[in-house]
Amino acid sequence: MRQETGTAPPQGSERAAVRRSSLLATGFGTALSLIASLPTAAGAAATPGEPAPVPADNCVVDVAGGASGQGTERCFPTFTEAIRFATDGAVTDAPATAAEGVDDPDLDALLGGGEKSAGTEAPPDVAGASLVIGIEYQHRNHGGASYTFRGPRRCTGPTTDIDYSVNLPRRWWDRISSFRNYANCHTNHYAYTGFLPPATGYLNDRAVMPIVNGRNFNDDTRSIRWS
Repeated sequence: MRQETGTAPPQGSERAAVRRSSLLATGFGTALSLIASLPTAAGAAATPGEPAPVPADNCVVDVAGGASGQGTERCFPTFTEAIRFATDGAVTDAPATAAEGVDDPDLDALLGGGEKSAGTEAPPDVAGASLVIGIEYQHRNHGGASYTFRGPRRCTGPTTDIDYSVNLPRRWWDRISSFRNYANCHTNHYAYTGFLPPATGYLNDRAVMPIVNGRNFNDDTRSIRWS
C-alpha cells in the first residue's frame, strides 16, 4: 500500500468552510478595488493644490420699468465682474468686493451716487445703455453678497410715482441689511412679496436698515420699488 504524505484535503463541512472563506476574500478585494477607483465626494475640485470654486455671490438684475416689472438675473464670483456686466462694459475696474466698492469715490461718481445729495443735473440717458439704479447688500455696512439692479433710465424727481419694481427671488428673501441708490432713485423695501406693507417708504442710502413704526427691517425684505 502506497503511503500519502502532506496534509489530507478537507472533507465535508471543512471543505465548505474553506470555499466560503475564499469567496469572502475575493469579494472583499473586489470591493476595495471599486472604492479606490471612485472619485472623492468633493469631485475634481478636491484635488490638492487647486483653489476651491468661488461662489457667485454678486448678482445683477435687469428690471423693467413700471409698477409690476419683473427681473432677470445673472451672477458673478466678483463685484468687478458684476459691475462690468451691469454697466455694459463702461466700468471695468470696480473693486473685487461690494464692500470695497462703497468706499471707492471714482466708482460712486461713475454710477451717479452723488446726484441727489449734490443736487447736480444728471446727464441725459443714452439710448440702449443700462444704468445701475441700486445695490442691495447681504450685511450691514454694505458687506457680504451684493444684488445690483439696473434699468434703461434714471428715476424721475418725485417719489410719488413708481419707476421700477421687483419681487425678490426666494433665496434673497429676508437677507438684505443695507443698500445704496443710484441714477436719482430712492428705494422702498417691502416686508412681503407683491409690495404688501409694512414698508420702509422711499429712502436714500442706508448702511443699516431702518426701524419703521417699531419694525426692524434688517433681513426683512421680499420686494422692492424705486422712485
